[in-house]
Amino acid sequence: MEKVNEIPSSPLDVFLLPVWVHKRISVKLKGLIFAFLFVGIFDFVFHRNLMELGFFQGGAGDLILKSILGIVASFIIGAFDVICTMVPIAEFAIMIGNRSEKYVSARLPVILMKSYALSHLLYVVPVAFYIYSGIDWTGVDMTSPLKIRVLFSVLYALLIILPFLQLGVIYRTISIRTRIQIFGKLILVMAMYFWMQLSGEAILFVGDSLYAIIEWIK
Repeated sequence: MEKVNEIPSSPLDVFLLPVWVHKRISVKLKGLIFAFLFVGIFDFVFHRNLMELGFFQGGAGDLILKSILGIVASFIIGAFDVICTMVPIAEFAIMIGNRSEKYVSARLPVILMKSYALSHLLYVVPVAFYIYSGIDWTGVDMTSPLKIRVLFSVLYALLIILPFLQLGVIYRTISIRTRIQIFGKLILVMAMYFWMQLSGEAILFVGDSLYAIIEWIK
């Protein structure tokens, strides 16, 4: 039977999701369909500005075709993203658990894949604002209006912090859903950080390839 640690609520609930959310992550495989689709839509919609790409231009037939392809592409890239990013980490966690004689559920890969999908909620508002605000952030400098500079500073700080908060979400899931000790969890966090950097490059490549198909249809 899966072991769940009792961790009290804290202010971290605001940033790392409440304890009850981590506890209720299901081990059922069918829930991964929604995880793949959510992460895929996130990657697809926020990879580039779809408005500038002209995704919604063209006749009704073209729009329907691009929408169907967009959903299919989202599912493919979402599955690739979630599986390639989290399954190796989950298997590493199981290995650490076995070596330290701390029980780790064989369903941990499913749990961590769903936790990874949930962690993307942190990014939705900041990334949507960055991509779709219509502001050329690359052109912001000391001659830009004060309001734009303040927004850029806040957004830039958020985008630096969010990857670490994302790691914190997954770390909290591991802390709640396993008995792995602190040293093992720190090793996992470091492994996650470097692995997510590497897998991110592969995900960008896949995203670019799928966008090339959309641009060809356009």
